[in-house]
Amino acid sequence: MNELTFLLSWLASFFSVVVVNCAKPTNWEHCFPVSPWLIPWLHDVAHMYDEGAYHSEKCYLQQTEQEKP
Repeated sequence: MNELTFLLSWLASFFSVVVVNCAKPTNWEHCFPVSPWLIPWLHDVAHMYDEGAYHSEKCYLQQTEQEKP
């Protein structure tokens, strides 16, 4: 799967899950304001893109392996 196909698939999924569900008045209290959930999520995505998934867990496991006698 190339990157463009992945991006388009992700955008379609985001729209169908987040945008459609946040358009319902019953879900407004969970969706707005977006700053408490969107900004931290974007931060996590940027770090995952740079460092790879589960980077902190991998570092912890490597550290514990090195500390074993």
